[in-house]
This record gives sequence, C-alpha cells and structure tokens, in this order.
Amino acid sequence: MTPDPHRVLFVCTYNSVRSPMAAAILNAVASERYVAESAGLFPSPVDPGVVSVMRERGIDLSSHCPRSLGDCSSSAYGTIIVLSPAVREYAYSLPPAGRLISLDIPVPGAKGADGLDGLRQLCRVLADAIGDCFPDAGVVF
Repeated sequence: MTPDPHRVLFVCTYNSVRSPMAAAILNAVASERYVAESAGLFPSPVDPGVVSVMRERGIDLSSHCPRSLGDCSSSAYGTIIVLSPAVREYAYSLPPAGRLISLDIPVPGAKGADGLDGLRQLCRVLADAIGDCFPDAGVVF
C-alpha cells in the first residue's frame, strides 16, 4: 500500500502568479509524492503571462480558479508555503499545519515581452525554492 501524498498549500497575495505557478511545478514533477494546491489572500484571475510561460513548460494553467486562503483548512496540509510578505502575518495566525515555510519571492513588475522574461525567471526561482523545500521531489525545470 502506498502512503497518501503529502499535501502542500502555496499561498501568495492574489493567487494569480506565484502560488499557482509553484503548485503546478510541484504537481508536474512529483505528483506521486505530493499534492499541491494554491490560494491567495485576495484571489484574482490568473495572469495571462503566467499561462503562457507555464504552457512553454507543458503545464496548462488556463483553467486555474483563484481561491481564497480563507476557504482553506490549514490543518489539512502537511506543509504551507507562504510566498508573499503580505500574507506572512495572516498565515502565522492560522491553525497549525505540519510545517509553515515563509519565502520572500517577489513578482516581476515588467509587462509585455520583458514581463514574460521576468515570469520565466520567476518560474526558475520557484523551481529552485521548491527543490530546496522538498529535495526528494527531483525538481528540474
């Protein structure tokens, strides 16, 4: 019998850039060991540039539905990873998860082609951070 996958919640401010990217990366590389979800403090539609950049990596985020952190039961997750300083204080007030990790990963500010390059860089930064948090995930992105 295989053990249940470890549940991970990635949280950012809007659930439109960082957290959906991070959840998609972890699910793409280690879905047999981890089930990753995402949420935000103020949910907003996914950034179209995020959809484009993730599509380049074979991941479809076009149907991502933003979700509020308030709709999540923090105790249902073995790990919660906060990607935004704006959410950190709120996350620390939640009922405890198995592990709470706080990372400061900024969102690229540029738009257009420069914005896509910034989102590609963000994807690499997130993949590296996920690899550091979950060495057994085998993140190569």
